[in-house]
Amino acid sequence: MLPINRLREYQAEICATLLDDEGNKLFNYADMIIDDSELSKLLKERVQDDNTFLIAVLPDYGMKGREDNAKWQNILQFFILDKTDYSEHDRDSFLNIFATTQYKASRFVYQLLEDKSNNDGVFCGFLSWLDESSISVTPVWKKEGCNGWTVTINLDSAL
Repeated sequence: MLPINRLREYQAEICATLLDDEGNKLFNYADMIIDDSELSKLLKERVQDDNTFLIAVLPDYGMKGREDNAKWQNILQFFILDKTDYSEHDRDSFLNIFATTQYKASRFVYQLLEDKSNNDGVFCGFLSWLDESSISVTPVWKKEGCNGWTVTINLDSAL
Protein backbone atom coordinates (compact mmCIF):
# COMPACT_ATOMS: atom_id res chain seq x y z
CA MET A 1 0.00 0.00 0.00
CA LEU A 2 1.44 3.36 -1.06
CA PRO A 3 2.11 5.58 2.00
CA ILE A 4 0.31 8.92 1.81
CA ASN A 5 3.39 10.86 2.94
CA ARG A 6 5.40 9.38 0.09
CA LEU A 7 2.77 10.63 -2.37
CA ARG A 8 2.88 14.09 -0.74
CA GLU A 9 6.67 14.18 -1.08
CA TYR A 10 6.43 13.28 -4.74
CA GLN A 11 3.80 15.94 -5.37
CA ALA A 12 6.02 18.58 -3.74
CA GLU A 13 8.99 17.40 -5.81
CA ILE A 14 6.98 17.62 -9.05
CA CYS A 15 5.79 21.14 -8.21
CA ALA A 16 9.31 22.29 -7.39
CA THR A 17 11.04 20.83 -10.44
CA LEU A 18 8.60 20.57 -13.35
CA LEU A 19 9.08 23.62 -15.61
CA ASP A 20 7.63 24.79 -18.91
CA ASP A 21 9.75 25.61 -21.98
CA GLU A 22 10.47 29.13 -20.66
CA GLY A 23 11.64 27.86 -17.26
CA ASN A 24 8.48 28.77 -15.32
CA LYS A 25 6.95 26.43 -12.78
CA LEU A 26 4.02 24.50 -14.22
CA PHE A 27 2.16 24.38 -10.91
CA ASN A 28 1.80 27.32 -8.54
CA TYR A 29 -0.43 25.64 -6.00
CA ALA A 30 -0.55 22.08 -4.69
CA ASP A 31 -2.66 20.30 -2.12
CA MET A 32 -4.08 16.90 -1.26
CA ILE A 33 -7.77 16.25 -0.73
CA ILE A 34 -9.85 13.41 0.62
CA ASP A 35 -12.99 13.59 -1.52
CA ASP A 36 -15.09 15.65 -3.93
CA SER A 37 -16.67 17.81 -1.21
CA GLU A 38 -13.22 18.85 -0.01
CA LEU A 39 -12.19 19.56 -3.61
CA SER A 40 -15.18 21.89 -4.03
CA LYS A 41 -14.33 23.77 -0.84
CA LEU A 42 -10.68 24.07 -1.82
CA LEU A 43 -11.44 25.31 -5.35
CA LYS A 44 -13.84 27.98 -4.07
CA GLU A 45 -10.93 29.42 -2.04
CA ARG A 46 -8.53 29.59 -5.00
CA VAL A 47 -7.99 32.64 -7.22
CA GLN A 48 -6.65 32.94 -10.77
CA ASP A 49 -3.28 34.16 -9.47
CA ASP A 50 -2.80 30.66 -8.01
CA ASN A 51 -3.06 28.98 -11.45
CA THR A 52 -2.22 26.19 -12.20
CA PHE A 53 -3.20 23.81 -9.39
CA LEU A 54 -1.93 20.26 -8.90
CA ILE A 55 -4.31 18.59 -6.50
CA ALA A 56 -3.78 14.97 -5.47
CA VAL A 57 -6.61 12.82 -4.13
CA LEU A 58 -5.98 10.36 -1.32
CA PRO A 59 -5.50 6.99 -3.03
CA ASP A 60 -8.09 4.26 -3.26
CA TYR A 61 -6.70 0.83 -2.44
CA GLY A 62 -7.80 -2.61 -3.53
CA MET A 63 -6.37 -6.08 -3.76
CA LYS A 64 -5.76 -8.12 -6.89
CA GLY A 65 -4.37 -11.55 -7.51
CA ARG A 66 -4.56 -14.54 -5.20
CA GLU A 67 -2.74 -16.05 -2.25
CA ASP A 68 1.01 -15.88 -2.94
CA ASN A 69 0.52 -13.51 -5.90
CA ALA A 70 -1.65 -10.86 -4.19
CA LYS A 71 -0.85 -7.19 -4.77
CA TRP A 72 -2.16 -3.85 -3.66
CA GLN A 73 -3.79 -1.84 -6.39
CA ASN A 74 -3.15 1.85 -5.60
CA ILE A 75 -5.47 4.08 -7.60
CA LEU A 76 -4.20 7.67 -7.76
CA GLN A 77 -5.91 10.75 -9.13
CA PHE A 78 -4.48 14.21 -9.79
CA PHE A 79 -6.40 17.32 -10.82
CA ILE A 80 -4.59 19.85 -13.02
CA LEU A 81 -6.84 22.91 -13.02
CA ASP A 82 -6.98 26.63 -13.75
CA LYS A 83 -9.43 28.99 -12.06
CA THR A 84 -11.47 30.69 -14.78
CA ASP A 85 -13.31 34.00 -14.98
CA TYR A 86 -15.88 33.07 -17.63
CA SER A 87 -16.70 36.72 -18.40
CA GLU A 88 -13.19 37.13 -19.85
CA HIS A 89 -13.53 34.31 -22.40
CA ASP A 90 -15.18 33.64 -25.70
CA ARG A 91 -15.40 30.05 -27.00
CA ASP A 92 -11.88 30.02 -28.49
CA SER A 93 -10.15 31.44 -25.42
CA PHE A 94 -12.16 29.07 -23.22
CA LEU A 95 -10.87 26.11 -25.26
CA ASN A 96 -7.35 27.54 -24.94
CA ILE A 97 -7.60 26.94 -21.18
CA PHE A 98 -7.90 23.25 -21.98
CA ALA A 99 -4.99 23.43 -24.42
CA THR A 100 -2.78 25.06 -21.78
CA THR A 101 -3.74 22.67 -18.99
CA GLN A 102 -3.50 19.73 -21.42
CA TYR A 103 0.13 20.65 -22.05
CA LYS A 104 0.73 20.65 -18.28
CA ALA A 105 -1.08 17.34 -17.84
CA SER A 106 1.00 15.75 -20.58
CA ARG A 107 4.22 17.06 -19.04
CA PHE A 108 3.09 15.63 -15.70
CA VAL A 109 2.44 12.21 -17.29
CA TYR A 110 5.79 12.27 -19.15
CA GLN A 111 7.50 13.09 -15.84
CA LEU A 112 5.83 10.09 -14.21
CA LEU A 113 7.13 7.86 -17.01
CA GLU A 114 10.61 9.39 -16.84
CA ASP A 115 10.75 9.00 -13.07
CA LYS A 116 9.70 5.37 -13.42
CA SER A 117 12.59 4.68 -15.79
CA ASN A 118 15.11 6.60 -13.65
CA ASN A 119 16.59 3.89 -11.45
CA ASP A 120 18.74 6.42 -9.57
CA GLY A 121 15.90 8.81 -8.64
CA VAL A 122 14.51 9.25 -5.16
CA PHE A 123 11.13 7.95 -6.26
CA CYS A 124 12.18 5.12 -8.57
CA GLY A 125 10.81 2.52 -6.13
CA PHE A 126 7.53 4.39 -5.84
CA LEU A 127 6.95 4.61 -9.57
CA SER A 128 8.34 1.19 -10.45
CA TRP A 129 4.80 0.01 -9.67
CA LEU A 130 3.25 2.27 -12.36
CA ASP A 131 1.04 0.42 -14.84
CA GLU A 132 1.38 2.54 -17.98
CA SER A 133 -1.77 1.06 -19.51
CA SER A 134 -3.79 2.44 -16.59
CA ILE A 135 -3.00 6.10 -17.30
CA SER A 136 -6.03 8.14 -18.27
CA VAL A 137 -6.35 11.88 -18.80
CA THR A 138 -9.91 13.23 -18.72
CA PRO A 139 -11.24 16.79 -19.13
CA VAL A 140 -12.80 18.60 -16.17
CA TRP A 141 -14.92 21.66 -16.79
CA LYS A 142 -16.82 24.17 -14.68
CA LYS A 143 -15.76 22.45 -11.46
CA GLU A 144 -16.26 25.28 -8.95
CA GLY A 145 -15.09 27.76 -11.57
CA CYS A 146 -12.10 25.65 -12.62
CA ASN A 147 -11.25 23.85 -15.85
CA GLY A 148 -8.52 21.42 -16.86
CA TRP A 149 -7.81 17.73 -16.60
CA THR A 150 -7.71 14.83 -14.21
CA VAL A 151 -4.94 12.23 -14.46
CA THR A 152 -5.67 8.77 -13.07
CA ILE A 153 -3.03 6.06 -12.65
CA ASN A 154 -2.69 2.64 -11.01
CA LEU A 155 0.31 1.38 -9.13
CA ASP A 156 0.35 -2.34 -8.40
CA SER A 157 2.52 -2.86 -5.33
CA ALA A 158 3.57 -6.00 -3.50
CA LEU A 159 2.20 -6.71 -0.05
